[in-house]
Amino acid sequence: MARRLFYVDEVRRDHAELTGDDARHLTKVLRVEVGQIYEISDGTQLYLAEVEAAHKALVSFKVTEKLAAPPPRVETTLYASLFKFDHFEWMLEKATELGVAHIQPVIAERCDKGLDLAAPKRLERWERILMESGQQSRRLRRPTIKPPLKLSIVIGFAKGQKLVLEEKPGCPSLLSLLQPVENNLSILLGPEGGWSDRDRDAIAAKGWLPCSLGHNILRAETAAIAALAIVSVWSIGADTL
Repeated sequence: MARRLFYVDEVRRDHAELTGDDARHLTKVLRVEVGQIYEISDGTQLYLAEVEAAHKALVSFKVTEKLAAPPPRVETTLYASLFKFDHFEWMLEKATELGVAHIQPVIAERCDKGLDLAAPKRLERWERILMESGQQSRRLRRPTIKPPLKLSIVIGFAKGQKLVLEEKPGCPSLLSLLQPVENNLSILLGPEGGWSDRDRDAIAAKGWLPCSLGHNILRAETAAIAALAIVSVWSIGADTL
């Protein structure tokens, strides 16, 4: 069975500490004992570490070995229009497992009313979801997530290749547009109601390329996961080019 991974704030002089809920999970649920081995990450390096001490809300580690970090891959930012929070949070979990680097919630014209006001209050919960999913999927670092911004703002500062998921027929496939020379990829996901004509015009004016995931109309969370799965598999091949 694979070793569990935990994120720590820092590793100093080959020592690190885990506090709060994660420490309580280790001590109360996993029944951690001194001498047990886990993987830890400070966001820049992966380590093998031995438990030195375990208390109710504090677990301390001693680093025993530096581990090889996974090879660099395409850095993907998902610009996700807000939709129902239970579906949005499922998407956050799965997007983390599929390697997304950054998530920027977006307020599009057809987002359900009230989501833009409620979303900032859920940021702490969303960060927790990303951390737990990152640890479960054994990522070196968890994705970042920022407060929601209006579509008119985010479409202007995206990095690298810019692809917008489009439901209209006749668009090239996402896979056919991916470029191995780009290290940064931005994917723009619409709301459940789809893009308005005004949003489409603004997106096109900023140089985003429309792309398709196939003939079927997908739910927003399904489209996000399908797109990231394609990018994840494609990037493995892109690393060898």
